[in-house]
Amino acid sequence: MIALAVITAKTGIRFHSEFLGIAGLAVVTAVLSLYCDFRGLGWRIADLARLMTFFIASLLLCGLVSNGGLGLRMPVADPLLASLDAYLPLDSRSMVYFTASQDMAVRVLKWAYDSSAVLCLAAAAWMVASGEGLRFWRFVATAVVTMQATAIASMFFPARGAILHYDMKGPGLEGLPIGAGTYAGQTFDMFYSGVGRVVRIEDLNGIVTFPSFHTVLALLIVQGAYATPARWPAIVWAALTIVSTIPMGGHYVTDLIGGFAVWAVSLKTVERISAR
Repeated sequence: MIALAVITAKTGIRFHSEFLGIAGLAVVTAVLSLYCDFRGLGWRIADLARLMTFFIASLLLCGLVSNGGLGLRMPVADPLLASLDAYLPLDSRSMVYFTASQDMAVRVLKWAYDSSAVLCLAAAAWMVASGEGLRFWRFVATAVVTMQATAIASMFFPARGAILHYDMKGPGLEGLPIGAGTYAGQTFDMFYSGVGRVVRIEDLNGIVTFPSFHTVLALLIVQGAYATPARWPAIVWAALTIVSTIPMGGHYVTDLIGGFAVWAVSLKTVERISAR
């Protein structure tokens, strides 16, 4: 909330009234959780309602900060991220062109990329159903912290993404889905240039490049399923999701490392606080 207040004061950017409906939904689920506590309807129902409250509020705040933060017009980080990638053994450009040439790889990676948020919610619901209250709240707290951390980091490292930065287009990329790695480019340009003054719901289309939020989601899936029989399928799915961020999300390899760092620090912080 502090970051959002600073952005609003510094840039004068406004947020469309349609967000009030989403905020209202978070309020409804919060009231539902309190009602369940009051009536003694069971902690599982109350915790599921609280999960939706935190998820909706955190996702909304993350989107508003990342989009509004572009109005601060910090130096575009693409040259820095590209230069850091040069020191790594993986080349994002080669990975994009190779993936585009493999029809089955494109389908699997797109599926993994698009399903990560749903699987995170499914992992949380499973923990509630299994009665794992402590693991559930560590998971929720980690998700909330990582959402806000990635949004705030993106304020200082705004980037258009590898596919747009390297101007990858034309022959060799026909196999990728329309908009792969470029779907947020128009929104980025609109708010970074200052042309966009009002953020609408349709503008919240995944504008964070560094650190990779999909990498965070993939690691959250592993965190949620690690103590269950679904551990290994979750690890395989997370690996596919992380790989998918480069051709589908237009990320640099450095973005993936940043996403892992955000998740690891957030998890360790949550564990230490909850242990007390």
